[in-house]
Amino acid sequence: MMGSGGFAGRILFVDLSTQEVRREPLDQGMASEFLGGLGVNLRLAWSLVEPGIDPLGERNPIILGAGPFVGTDIPASSRVYGVSKLPANGAVGWCGGGGMSFGCQLKYAGFDHLVITGRAQRPSLLRIADQEVQIMEASDLWGRGVRETCQILWDRFGRPGGIISIGQGGENLVRFSMAYIDGFSTLGRGGFGAVMGSKNLKAILVQGRGEVTVSDKEAYRELTGKLLESMRSYPYLKEWQELGLMKSIEAAPVDLYRRSKKRRVACVSCPLGDKDILEIPEGPHKGEVIWSTSAVNLFTPLALGLKDPWEACKCVALLDELGLDMFEFFSVLSFAKRLVHAAVIPEDPSEPEIELSSLSSLETWARRISAREGLGRVLANGVRGLLEEFGEKAMEHCPPLVKGMVPYVGPEAPLKWNLFGTMELGQLLDPRGPHVATSGSPTYFAKRPLEVFPKHLKRMGVPDSALRAILPGLGTEEAGIRVGRLLKHSHRWFTILACLGICARAQVNRFYNAELCAKLYSAVTGWDMSLDELRLRADRVWTLLRLLNVREGLTRAKDSPPRGWFGPDGFRDYLSDRPLKPEEVEAMVEDYYSEQGWDPETGVPTRETLTRLGLGDL
Repeated sequence: MMGSGGFAGRILFVDLSTQEVRREPLDQGMASEFLGGLGVNLRLAWSLVEPGIDPLGERNPIILGAGPFVGTDIPASSRVYGVSKLPANGAVGWCGGGGMSFGCQLKYAGFDHLVITGRAQRPSLLRIADQEVQIMEASDLWGRGVRETCQILWDRFGRPGGIISIGQGGENLVRFSMAYIDGFSTLGRGGFGAVMGSKNLKAILVQGRGEVTVSDKEAYRELTGKLLESMRSYPYLKEWQELGLMKSIEAAPVDLYRRSKKRRVACVSCPLGDKDILEIPEGPHKGEVIWSTSAVNLFTPLALGLKDPWEACKCVALLDELGLDMFEFFSVLSFAKRLVHAAVIPEDPSEPEIELSSLSSLETWARRISAREGLGRVLANGVRGLLEEFGEKAMEHCPPLVKGMVPYVGPEAPLKWNLFGTMELGQLLDPRGPHVATSGSPTYFAKRPLEVFPKHLKRMGVPDSALRAILPGLGTEEAGIRVGRLLKHSHRWFTILACLGICARAQVNRFYNAELCAKLYSAVTGWDMSLDELRLRADRVWTLLRLLNVREGLTRAKDSPPRGWFGPDGFRDYLSDRPLKPEEVEAMVEDYYSEQGWDPETGVPTRETLTRLGLGDL
């Protein structure tokens, strides 16, 4: 097979139990058939994740990968993906993060993917410096926070250096703990941090001095030049660079953000930047500097109970340092508070009061959960932990759950949004459950007229034949939208971006289209890639994710919506704004299965689909 640009060409395998390190060549056929990045991660998972293994057992692998665009100067192409069996619900799931410097450093060190198995006897640091791989003692880092760990490692080993680290939540196996990249980007709803903690792996540090080559330099320069020009000429570019995600999601008044903004931070190769460093300008916390994946995150607790914006920032900063998922943290505490009021949780004078509007209370509970102290031992296992501990009486007060987790958006979710589009349906249909990247589409946190949909969907690579099925009767009074069918193509678009390494955030991927991705893939790798082939290979990747979870026992019933989503205060139809009925969402699920080529009754990919996608021999 000709062409190998974009790939470092090797996979690094590390067994923490035996301390064995081995390097294997990246199979070019596999890289081509599964595109790279997330796709190759999942193909490795098919061979390495044994059905039924304990997510927190030493046989559960961590598989990290960076796609073929990572390490080039293609704009905003730094994305890193992790795959593992996740403790939140036992799904084989992906976790994606803005790669900061980790992805490119991994590629520069000579590796496209990193596979970690086993369990170290003591707290450990995995250090990769070009071809030198060391499993180092890290007891001095154990018990430290995410950003503190990063700073110590940069002071010790120098920059540049890409770091994935966990906080105290991951160390103590909190089911909703996350890992972080360079102290900024979150890697993993679903308990990825706990998987690292179960391996006694505090951090991964990678430093490389190599490079990533491209195969067709002339085509590459032409394509990237036009792409950069489209970004430079975008009329709202300066606003995006100044405000980041606050430009589209105003979690607090913009003047508050401007007063506290210290500087913006971008992942490697990103011309926009969506990370923030704030300095609290007033009050008892004046002068404190806070890092975040976005200022939107820092101000989000204002919608969850806190009243003071600087207390909201402090709260999120602590959760990030401990390595806890903010949304799951607030959901678990809210549920626990209900159970206390209903006397399901017995009164205990030794336990602090749960008060969602009090920074002091939130900080206390964040630390208790991270340490599994008192009731925090139960809360550390999430909403499912409370149900397991307190049984049927707790179930009577439980918020709607999707695959054992509280959705980000919904009638009783942390983010209140009641129109039912692809993100909302996607919370059901991604095997790992709800997360914010369920799928980009025109329905994402917006109510837009159907007339704007075709342009957006064609950019995502939706063919004309599918467009007509997604938007029946477009241009007539009977025009409608088939959310289930649209979701299939939204998942395909996300998969393309994830395999190549392109950021999925709207302010970046708006400049990309599927045709451009196919041309860039051809120029970078040297492997001819048509739009049709790109679509097919993305479908292969997403269907493999489904197969991994069917193998784990994923059934049609687990894709059904919770009852709490319906009723007068529940989700509403995207177009008519009338209350949705459960059977309508069930029909959307079947539409999605049908569009994917999966059995409409079971959700299992059909034999014909597996053959068409080249998965028939798995």
